Amino acid sequence: MNAKAKLPAVLAGAVLSAACGAAPAHFSIQTDSANGCYAVGATATVEVVVKEVGGKPKGPVEAWVDDGWTNVVWRRSVDMSSEPSFKFTLARATPGTLRIHLRGEGMREKLDRVVFGVDEIRPLTPFPDDFELYWQGERARLESEVPAAIEKVPAPDLDTPGRVAFRVSAATFGGGRVYGIMSVPKGDGPFPVCVTVPGAGAGLIAPSHRREGWISLTINIHGFPSGKTNEEQKKRFEAWRDALVRESGEATYQRFGFAAGRDKPIYHNSILGMARILDWLAKEPYADAARFVYLGGSQGGGYGLYLTSLWGRFAKSLVFYPNMCDMLAYREGRVPGSEHILDQTPEHRPAAEQTAPYYDACNFARLIRTPIRMIHGLADDNCNTEGGIAAFNALASKDKSLLLLPGVGHTWQKDTDFERWLFSPR
Repeated sequence: MNAKAKLPAVLAGAVLSAACGAAPAHFSIQTDSANGCYAVGATATVEVVVKEVGGKPKGPVEAWVDDGWTNVVWRRSVDMSSEPSFKFTLARATPGTLRIHLRGEGMREKLDRVVFGVDEIRPLTPFPDDFELYWQGERARLESEVPAAIEKVPAPDLDTPGRVAFRVSAATFGGGRVYGIMSVPKGDGPFPVCVTVPGAGAGLIAPSHRREGWISLTINIHGFPSGKTNEEQKKRFEAWRDALVRESGEATYQRFGFAAGRDKPIYHNSILGMARILDWLAKEPYADAARFVYLGGSQGGGYGLYLTSLWGRFAKSLVFYPNMCDMLAYREGRVPGSEHILDQTPEHRPAAEQTAPYYDACNFARLIRTPIRMIHGLADDNCNTEGGIAAFNALASKDKSLLLLPGVGHTWQKDTDFERWLFSPR
């Protein structure tokens, strides 16, 4: 059965209100719940308002609601010149989300979601019986087969007043290495450590999230040293990516290796190599081993769940809109948090589905007992919201909090209470 054709249990109706106004430019979507969350079966009232900037409406606004796929459950075309605001109601009889779309000529397209049964959205990707044993075994196998061969090389081009930079790396399987960039405050320490993995793409050439009095360690997932300039980094990334695409026949590096076996995705060696770098740094006299924290979003959010689980020694972790979450949810008719497997070449998908549970961030989350915070926008169509919620609900930690942001897409939220919590001494 085609999962995308599977309809959720949804009810939708419309209640309309009219008002006068000038030409619309931006939409505002408001619900009668402050955070866009409702109990299963409850009714959500949604109001759409067009913000005025002068002039006249250029045409009708198309409004529709779907289940995150292409299954439209409500649709209406609104003449905003005579009806510049309108309301409609939504309900859902099963846990999940409904996605609201708005589109009009000369207007910025907008989407948002409402959530039903937020505490009941659970991962649909299976948890393998040997999941923990597999990853423990891979860590042990790496240690027994491949010397760590840690390298720490001064990077004076990245030094800043009061800080000294280094390029660090560790060996992993197949003669590969994992590379990071570290910035250390001048002085004796020991200093607390903030670890970050960048979002998908070319990676970073300088440490991120540098904070006074903290070591910043940024680790790229790629198997090549970072370039000295953004242009050089982009060229190295494109060559690396294109080689993986040619070898796998898949369109992006994120899908590489899933059909070839558990140890073949590019995530395999990077996860293990990163844990190895963390093991090394935690033993260095200038690093406070008791105060390692993790901060990352998107791909870096997924790696936050990977490393918080597998390395197991972070004092706190904060992840934004993690990817790699609930990759096989589509088999049960729900949009996956990451479409790594759904978008595989069709002939590769059956084999990829066997590998996916070993890389699903929800399964790593099941083993996390570290204090952790998560932030996810309800308008995020890059790392779909339901996958992030499922990962949060899977967390074994007793100290966890989730912040859902209506109207917010795949966007970093700076200086939040969660970030202040992350860097606080307690």
